[in-house]
Amino acid sequence: MNEQSTRMLNFSYKMQLAFSDRVQNHRFTLRMLPQSDERQRITRCELYVQPDCELHEDYDSFGNRYAHGEIQKPHERFEVELSGQAQVSMQTPAAAGGPPGVIAPYRFPSQYTRAGDALRRYYENNKRRQGESSLGYAERLLHLLYQDIEYVQGVTDIHTTAEEAIAMRSGVCQDYAHIMLSLCRIADIPSRYVVGMMSGEGYSHAWVEICAEGAWYGMDPTNDRPVDDGYVKISHGRDYQDCIVNRGVFNGYVTQTQNISVVVQDK
Repeated sequence: MNEQSTRMLNFSYKMQLAFSDRVQNHRFTLRMLPQSDERQRITRCELYVQPDCELHEDYDSFGNRYAHGEIQKPHERFEVELSGQAQVSMQTPAAAGGPPGVIAPYRFPSQYTRAGDALRRYYENNKRRQGESSLGYAERLLHLLYQDIEYVQGVTDIHTTAEEAIAMRSGVCQDYAHIMLSLCRIADIPSRYVVGMMSGEGYSHAWVEICAEGAWYGMDPTNDRPVDDGYVKISHGRDYQDCIVNRGVFNGYVTQTQNISVVVQDK
């Protein structure tokens, strides 16, 4: 990675879960640990969990790094804080190396990206042109979806599919990403869902990576822009289901509220 073409970013990801009563035997998986590749180099990454417990790290079948643990004692709050530093390149895409089987899962429909009549109609009206490159078509889709889909919070939820979102012509970043994934896969372009962080303050963000010319290129249809040096990638998969940041089970009959705060800024 060329030092002169990179940007140094500090990032933090804070999550708080508040339970209506005490829970115990709380087992959790945190898929929120960014890792280094050709585009980004993670120079520092620290994860803290309260109540305190022993954390273990591993990798899932998509190559994402994650942490997991168990809190046996009763507790009413679960707090997670990730902080770190990333050296990010604007121009270098991540290599799409490995055997063909590594790409195969990103060629086919998944739970949230399966196309119905609405998506197929949209593709027919905006199909990949003869001789159009994978990267060229993805860039055209980037602009089309930004024009045709309205960003509206509250009209969709984490269970909304690409087919449902395109029918409403509205949604949030997860929906933009699922729609673009579905259309790219119809066009025979391997593509994957990405969760990460971008410059500023707010929440985690979702975008798309498409495989072209032996590399993965990031596209952010929510903001009509290619992924640049203001983005820090956390994980990727076939769709949202593969990239859920926090999964957990516990003993206790409770309701829970969640607060998330993400900050990415220049060092």
